[in-house]
Amino acid sequence: MQYIIRQARKDESYELAKMVNLAGQGPGTIGLDMSGWTAEAKPGQDPYEVGQKNIENEDDAYSYKNMRVIEINGDKAAISLCFEAYTRGTEYMENIPEYFRVFKHLTNTIPGKFYLDSLAAKPEYRGQGLGQMMLDDCIELARNKGYDAIYLIAFEKNVAGIGLYEKNGFKSVFSLPNPEHPDMPYQGGDVILYKKSLAK
Repeated sequence: MQYIIRQARKDESYELAKMVNLAGQGPGTIGLDMSGWTAEAKPGQDPYEVGQKNIENEDDAYSYKNMRVIEINGDKAAISLCFEAYTRGTEYMENIPEYFRVFKHLTNTIPGKFYLDSLAAKPEYRGQGLGQMMLDDCIELARNKGYDAIYLIAFEKNVAGIGLYEKNGFKSVFSLPNPEHPDMPYQGGDVILYKKSLAK
């Protein structure tokens, strides 16, 4: 398999939005990001255009500048989104959909820490080890930036994802109940904050 791992580009933002949304999709759901973008979209507007605008914004944590891409034979096959976690205030929390708040409550416990927000592969590329490649890339990125740990969030019911993370040394540090909402990729269980220490 011929592949490269590289930094994402601004001119890819529309496609990146589609790939980011894959990270929050579950069986029969539209994806968490699509749910939020649909709520924000103007009448007749493509929700992915809302996501595109966010990703094009270089000052946003969800900017393309914080994304990495695996490219296979010229095709974007998988992406990761990593950034330094920051605190969301009370006003922000009150103005986002209630079912999104669980993720922000968890990341509010790790301000200033390196956070892997999204990891996703296109369906046709799954099962080829790309998740491991992107995870390794994010861990190396965190080390190179001088962080002593890397954090991520996973659903308790996402058995495959948790298996990958625990195999790579991630440990559960905190959890909250998974809110009931049809757009959640998994129903029931907890939403769990994981940590991997990078100390030598």
